[in-house]
Amino acid sequence: MADVADVVPAAIDVKGNLVIWFATGTVASLTAPSKVSVFDAATTFRVTHSFTPGGFNLDADQVIDKDSRLGLTVDLEALGIRTDTLGMLEYVDSTDASSAAVVCKPAGAATSISGYFIIRRNVSNTTVATAAQKVYTIPVTLGTQIKPVQPDGKFLIKQMASITGPIVEGVIAA
Repeated sequence: MADVADVVPAAIDVKGNLVIWFATGTVASLTAPSKVSVFDAATTFRVTHSFTPGGFNLDADQVIDKDSRLGLTVDLEALGIRTDTLGMLEYVDSTDASSAAVVCKPAGAATSISGYFIIRRNVSNTTVATAAQKVYTIPVTLGTQIKPVQPDGKFLIKQMASITGPIVEGVIAA
């Protein structure tokens, strides 16, 4: 590509343009979750606004392996295994039937619940899920809910999340 004058790329603000769904039902295709069987299902909920700032912290770390070679005066490096993590989730306590406090809670005496977080970025959160929108799906198991006591503000819930499969980028299928 030929050199061009400095151009500042447009950026989309996270506020108002992020949706996080939690699905406990079957997601037959992680690369193309179905509008009808996933997003319109009674087992999928928008939980975006349950989370506190920093309460949904998808992060990753990648190992750098040393690659020593005979006769070289420096070691080379190679990228190793990547570890994706959500760690400790934090969200507001609520009795609303579609809140994370309710839908992410293990049932009865169970100590965990499995499901999928499905993330849509760069589209207004006032827009319903439609075919061809880009999403990524994160298979997870969530632990027990911890209800810490804090001196002020809103009551919160903390919950450990483990990622149980590869994070898959895809698009919503019709």
